[in-house]
Amino acid sequence: MKKIRLLMCVAGICYFASVFGQNEKFKALFIYNFTNYIEWPAGSKSFVIAVLGESPIVGELQAISKIKKVGSLPIDVQRVNSPGEVGSAQIVYVPASKKKNLPEIAKSLSGKSVLIITDGAQGEFGINFIEVDQKQSFQISKLNIELRKMKVNSALLALGIPVN
Repeated sequence: MKKIRLLMCVAGICYFASVFGQNEKFKALFIYNFTNYIEWPAGSKSFVIAVLGESPIVGELQAISKIKKVGSLPIDVQRVNSPGEVGSAQIVYVPASKKKNLPEIAKSLSGKSVLIITDGAQGEFGINFIEVDQKQSFQISKLNIELRKMKVNSALLALGIPVN
């Protein structure tokens, strides 16, 4: 049932993203939905999503955080200027404007259970947003996610484009 629900949700997001072009609102919805299919180590009081640098996705994620939770955890969206400010984030979103910093970001987060989500990047990401045939899609690296001590649901793997 969860697989069908995820498939319908992602298909709907993909449809609207293809109709209206690449949009931060849809990426924010993708990010929220990813949280339901990746397993992080326990022990947090809130689910922190850090956004590196300036990006309109911050406002979209904050809107989602007002009405949604990740499991029983409230969502805390933070804009950070450097990887050192990430703190206890479970997700770090790296917008296209910061993708040149990805090697440094990946190194600074080494050993931490942090999902790195990028936009149009290559390298050490867990999930990377791309456009395929004018539709929003994503690449997913099971290896990079598992190296960071997280587990990814096979339903999510089936919907993304595998890399590695």
